[in-house]
Amino acid sequence: MTIPGITSTPLRTSTGRPTSSTPRPRIEWTPRFAPYTTRPRPYPAHLRPRASALRPHCLARERLLLWTPHASPTNSDLPPAQRRLIFDVLSRSLAPGTLETYGSGLLLFHVVCDTNNIPEHARAPALRNVVALFIAEIVGRYSETAVRNAVAGVRAWHTIHRHTWVADDAEVDALLRAAAKEAPPRRPARPAFDLPALLSILAHLNISVPLDSAVIAALLVCFWGTARLGELLPRNLRGPAGFSPTRCVTISNLRHSQDEHDNRISVLHIPQTKVEPVAGEDIYWGPRTDAADASTALRRHIALNAPTSDAHLFAYKDKNSKLKTLTRTSFLSRLKVAATAAGLALPPGHSIRVSSTTFYLLHGLSFDAMRVKGRWASNSFTLYLRRHAEIMAPYLQEHAAVHADILARTAVLPPVARH
Repeated sequence: MTIPGITSTPLRTSTGRPTSSTPRPRIEWTPRFAPYTTRPRPYPAHLRPRASALRPHCLARERLLLWTPHASPTNSDLPPAQRRLIFDVLSRSLAPGTLETYGSGLLLFHVVCDTNNIPEHARAPALRNVVALFIAEIVGRYSETAVRNAVAGVRAWHTIHRHTWVADDAEVDALLRAAAKEAPPRRPARPAFDLPALLSILAHLNISVPLDSAVIAALLVCFWGTARLGELLPRNLRGPAGFSPTRCVTISNLRHSQDEHDNRISVLHIPQTKVEPVAGEDIYWGPRTDAADASTALRRHIALNAPTSDAHLFAYKDKNSKLKTLTRTSFLSRLKVAATAAGLALPPGHSIRVSSTTFYLLHGLSFDAMRVKGRWASNSFTLYLRRHAEIMAPYLQEHAAVHADILARTAVLPPVARH
């Protein structure tokens, strides 16, 4: 497809290698999170960009930083040391999860540009026609959220490398509205499990086994704390996705408190979250008298596994009695076995947060209070709602006493503070 104002083709040889006239950019960057030591997977067959020195094969979370556009005129009057300083600081503006999401969108952008023979100079700053074509190409193929994230990724790439975003925002908004209307069918909503199902799973985990004890504690803290599983458990044992005491939960992040009415509460500070990668956020829960009490599970786990102050909070003793970090993969694998034994289908990890939200709303927590507890800056948490009729039932009654109770429990709370 030909776009007005674009006539050249990307600089490459028949072998796909850069020509000698294509300079290989070399930017030394010092992001907050060190690069992975593992090798990136091969590109999917339908998302394979042309070989380019500007775009080395790397992990998705590294693309916004390592995929370099043509030199920005904004940097032309700065010495290299100052350019590196600005780049280093800008590289820290996005959380790792956001970098990964945006990196997937940036790959999509360059594949579309390759398919349409868009030259490098038209990709950054991306011409208005290029941005419009990119969105039009993926509308109908991906969900509205995926399209929005892809556009946000390309824009963030411009920002980090100090290129001006020249796209027409009104036109982009119109194209994104079309993405919402023409999106492919949504996947089924993540299922939520209830308290009886949670108790059934717990019954098939052995509290005297170090791994099971850690899994029980992590599951209950995640559920009652309405946490994202990835906030509590690292993905693996190595690299930036592995354990680090400065960004993962340790025993020093846990405290127990009470209010002026002697209501007890447990608080776990997560040093680094998606929304607050620097200051972190707190999750909290109250005591229970049944087998699903998170604080009891934590005490039992700590007594059995004895995680040190510089170890992961949910570290457990392996068969050699050495402390081992509980990863998301190990957690879900053990949980799947327990759920199968209980005759239940194991929901995805994110369903723990969905299930927590559903439970609290069904048991009278107001929408505003739930938004604060779950640390949502907006009402986006309503996308998590399951069992809508039961949640809304108290609000639909005509009895005055019910209305008075609802009004007392739905007093508007202050918005979530964002620093």
